[in-house]
Amino acid sequence: MAIAEFLLFVLTATLGGMFLCGANDLITIFVAPECFSLCSYLLSGYTKKDVRSNEATTKYLLMGGASSSILVHGFSWLYGSSGGEIELQEIVNGLINTQMYNSPGISIALIFITVGIGFKLSPAPSHQWTPDVYEGVRFVR
Repeated sequence: MAIAEFLLFVLTATLGGMFLCGANDLITIFVAPECFSLCSYLLSGYTKKDVRSNEATTKYLLMGGASSSILVHGFSWLYGSSGGEIELQEIVNGLINTQMYNSPGISIALIFITVGIGFKLSPAPSHQWTPDVYEGVRFVR
């Protein structure tokens, strides 16, 4: 890869992080980390001819796709429980107005959202795939 492509991926990942900081609806909260994640997948496969790098990139992509689907499933539960709202303040208002804040649907939504974000961030219970990605990614000098 040329240096221009490398810098494009880094800047696009930074742009995704900046959008996430200003997110106030479910769509932006999903799209901004995906922008960051897709660039991270591409950057982890920077050395295309290395077999370990290809394996690490594949594991990273599969785990990222699985975590994204779990996260979207949680967002859909939250969307349905709140009465069809996508903005965070409107979701809170909808849950309070309909007395749905103690329902099992909200608990399921929060579990799915927590698990989806957990696999994206890879904290302690869901970090089995992370060392493989770190070992497979080589830095080119």
